[in-house]
Amino acid sequence: MKFLIIYFLMSPLTLSLQVSNRTLRFRDSKLLPLFKVITFPNDPCGTGGARNGTCYTKEECQAKGGSFSGSCASGFGVCCTFQLKCGGTTSQEFSYLIQSSTSMSPSSGSCTYKICRSSDEICRIRLDFITFSIAGPVAGTTVTKAAGAISTLGGAIGDCTKDSFSVTSPGQSGSPVICGFNSGQHMIVDASDSCNLAAFNIGGMGSTRAWEVKVTQYPCGSDLGGPSGCLQYFMGKSGVIASYNFPTKSTTVTNTVTHLSNQNYRICIKQEQGMCAICYIPSIVPGTPTEDNQVSFGLSISKPAATAKSSQGTNCQSDYLFIPNVEAAPVNLAIALGAAPGRVCGRIFSTVDDDAATASVCSRIKPFQIVVQTDLDEVTSDVAANADGADTNEMSLGPGGIIGFSLNYQQISC
Repeated sequence: MKFLIIYFLMSPLTLSLQVSNRTLRFRDSKLLPLFKVITFPNDPCGTGGARNGTCYTKEECQAKGGSFSGSCASGFGVCCTFQLKCGGTTSQEFSYLIQSSTSMSPSSGSCTYKICRSSDEICRIRLDFITFSIAGPVAGTTVTKAAGAISTLGGAIGDCTKDSFSVTSPGQSGSPVICGFNSGQHMIVDASDSCNLAAFNIGGMGSTRAWEVKVTQYPCGSDLGGPSGCLQYFMGKSGVIASYNFPTKSTTVTNTVTHLSNQNYRICIKQEQGMCAICYIPSIVPGTPTEDNQVSFGLSISKPAATAKSSQGTNCQSDYLFIPNVEAAPVNLAIALGAAPGRVCGRIFSTVDDDAATASVCSRIKPFQIVVQTDLDEVTSDVAANADGADTNEMSLGPGGIIGFSLNYQQISC
């Protein structure tokens, strides 16, 4: 849509007036209005801060319920931003879902936001978690050797039993349920004709909640929106990807870091020009790992080894990453692709079953992608007196199988 600005341009005019039987003639440059129409598009704009907006007239911004800061369109428009409170609805290209920890800490109930397409051309809705801090899941604890009562926690570990967040997409695939710390993360869902619903469910007092979620709508075919079916989409030759609730602001992985249960989604990475393969490796690899300073990868038990080792293929049945045709670095692009297994799990990140050394895992399958799979329960059987228990209890022996992952990725040139 374009807005019209009407100018009154004054043209010199000779005007005759009859005053007391006298005719006065004079030239006045301020009497005849001529119309000039100024148009400007509703382009994205910046407010001078971190938030994006849309260029509207001041009156139009107020009518749509937005707030403005700064000018645009050479001063004829204002940069209009849309900040939603609980229960709000938006159909703007940019909008923000905001809950300040200083203004309110919900005791219980739900806080929902309705996100409707700004036009029929919109296909993808991206939510960037600028700030996202709600109560976390039931946490496990990785110990030197698990025993006794710890086994009773398996059904609850990783479950969002207090607070949760999800996005529905009627007629399409929505998001998994997430909770905990997710600042810096994002998710993208397909836009629904019936509008999408972003819902925070708050389960009582005891935690301070805060979130600021940037919502961006992308038209069909936009490269920025990512392919349909990809819950996360990364661009660039290198970067970091992590499971939800991973402490991405920390440089260490403590023994209580716990991935979320019941996750099943796809991560996609754009193949950059001239790149033919992609490799992954844990982003945190301490020189001397301990249970309180672990490597940033751990999914499920180590099978068949009783010690902390890697697992591949059919040994990965509950929690794992699926990386098509995994192979070890360095990648030899001249060798034909084989039928390598794609599932990677266990306590050590490696392309080799039963490996004890963290290694780079690569794939040449395009598009570049990882499928994340975790089931409802963690494996927490009792550990025998003379065993380490890494093959029977995910919390026995670090790195724990409850960690999840944080991986660096690097694209490899052709």
